[in-house]
Amino acid sequence: GVNRQFNASSSDDANADHIAKNLESLVKQMLDEVSSEDETMGQGGEELVKRLEELLKNPSVLNSLFLNPSELDHLCQEIYSIENVIQRQAIATAVEKSILEGLESLETNDARMKYPSSVRCLLHYIRFFDFNEDESVSFDPLGTCISALCETLLNLPFEGFKNLLAWLSIYTPDLFVRMLVDPLLSQLNKALLVEVDENGVQHSKVARRAAPMIVGVLKWLHATAQRKHLATPESFYCKAIAGMPLEDLYEDLHAKKEAEHQPHGLLLSESPFLIPPSKKRDLLQIESQVSMVRVAMQNSTPNEGTDTVSIEPFFVVEIDREHLLEETFDAIKNAEASDLRRKLRIKFKGEEGVDAGGVTREFFALVSEELFDVSSALWTRRFGEEITWFNSDCTWDDEGYDRVGVLVGLALYNGVLLDVHFPEAVYRKMLEEPLGLEDLVDKELRKGLQQLLDYEGGDVENVFCLTFEITWMDLGKEQKVELKPGGSNIEVTSDNREEYVLLYVKWLLVDSIQPQWEAFISGVDRIMDGSSLTNLFTPKELELLVVGTPELDFAALEANAEYEGGFDTECPVVQNLWKFVKEADRETQRKFLKFSTGNCKAPIGGLGALNFKVQRAGADSPQLPTSHTCFNTLLLPDYGDDFEKLKERLGRAVLECEGFGLE
Repeated sequence: GVNRQFNASSSDDANADHIAKNLESLVKQMLDEVSSEDETMGQGGEELVKRLEELLKNPSVLNSLFLNPSELDHLCQEIYSIENVIQRQAIATAVEKSILEGLESLETNDARMKYPSSVRCLLHYIRFFDFNEDESVSFDPLGTCISALCETLLNLPFEGFKNLLAWLSIYTPDLFVRMLVDPLLSQLNKALLVEVDENGVQHSKVARRAAPMIVGVLKWLHATAQRKHLATPESFYCKAIAGMPLEDLYEDLHAKKEAEHQPHGLLLSESPFLIPPSKKRDLLQIESQVSMVRVAMQNSTPNEGTDTVSIEPFFVVEIDREHLLEETFDAIKNAEASDLRRKLRIKFKGEEGVDAGGVTREFFALVSEELFDVSSALWTRRFGEEITWFNSDCTWDDEGYDRVGVLVGLALYNGVLLDVHFPEAVYRKMLEEPLGLEDLVDKELRKGLQQLLDYEGGDVENVFCLTFEITWMDLGKEQKVELKPGGSNIEVTSDNREEYVLLYVKWLLVDSIQPQWEAFISGVDRIMDGSSLTNLFTPKELELLVVGTPELDFAALEANAEYEGGFDTECPVVQNLWKFVKEADRETQRKFLKFSTGNCKAPIGGLGALNFKVQRAGADSPQLPTSHTCFNTLLLPDYGDDFEKLKERLGRAVLECEGFGLE
């Protein structure tokens, strides 16, 4: 087996160990001999370059080295810490040239690329591509070397691919990211970089041709990381994609939809694991905005006697705060599908607020309180106040679930957060992802079923006394359901317990709530059908999109805040503002956020990603602070250095924040 070969190799190659130590000593000699300003290689530098060339162009030697990947990682960190430009360029040139020679030699020994002892060098080669390139050092500028490496990896025979996967098991998560993911992302960033000249003309790097193959290898690493829990999603986000103009990414997304059944080149939206969630959110918002304009244009009406048309861009919902949910449901029920896909605009009866976004945010915050109240018949109370889960016994209100789905769809479509406590299973179902035991909402039941699976005795039927029938209480009456035909007479044994758990989980997460779910998702699809939601987002990212980031980092909000009207960070009233926020309890902080932005949650990326402004609202006065929630702007009178006055005035405004004046 593969593990035996690991052990056999590790005790056998004293020469390989000598080579590794010799390289490290040469690095130290280089650093001692030559300063960063010298224009010479030094004897140690010349010897190091020579030894590196010998090592990298001979895959058989490299395969026998660094059975502990951390040793190679340490060597590369030492090499890349060298600051002398002459030495760095010589090393970069040697690495590029020698890896290409090594890959060419592998082509002539193609038959051996299925053995564990032959493929490990490919993983070692990846580590050398994390070269911190700067203007003074050129490394693989055409992408030729990284292309050759990725092509070799992607063209491995099945057995070689399997053995490469086995070698990955000796990488710890931090080494997996630093030695394999980071170097490839570094090269992808370089390949995707677009430079703009003085005339505004964009120029892609020649190395861009390497991008499809780099992405191909990253896809493989990402799939492996998910299975083996070797890296977080954040480890794969690409900086070059994060910095791309949104219109370019939207064109990429649109091209993906157009080319689904046709051959095409690299489309980044086909690899959404590379795209940060904040960029995905922005993409979805652009997609929604394009849809809003299209719907408005399609439903425009000609004006008689002129060549003009009337366009109504908004779906206006006018409601009374006292009958919020009832009137909202009526508005949805009476609306055409095309109306729901216009830009939502909320009007509270008897209030003068003009909705430029802030009123809509407050509306969804208020609706959430009523809509997802667990005392409602739509939701079960079995899991307490912190979990919103469908009530399987509510079989009479499909319309209610449909309306909830429409409102969730409207929130997504209009880029507004909801205050809801769905478990991850809901987001997995929305994205049509597979479900498993880990998705069960009931923690005690999940624990019990796991114990059933882990039990090592041969007397499962006597210890657990289970059949393929489950029971529960509904309004004081016992209910039963068979998980399979004749299930009440089939005992759960060691042989069939996995089937039992699978059917139990399926019944709980799918079958028992199927009518409720179908009504809910039908409502969501009335708004979001045709969007890129299911293609772009993971379940955890979708949760962030729906409810925002749970952590509220007010230090990040302060660090990124902007000031207008004469305020700056040195103003006493500004300093007192942040002192008030820091000293406030969590509930007051949430209310401050809602008062200033219309929502008590942070968007994807946290409070540091919020465009928050503090504007001077005149000289010192008895007036309370106000806000333009549409623009995330706090309007603060200049109370000077009187902290107690600011605390009393702002505290009162925050506590009485419901209701809008002029926006």
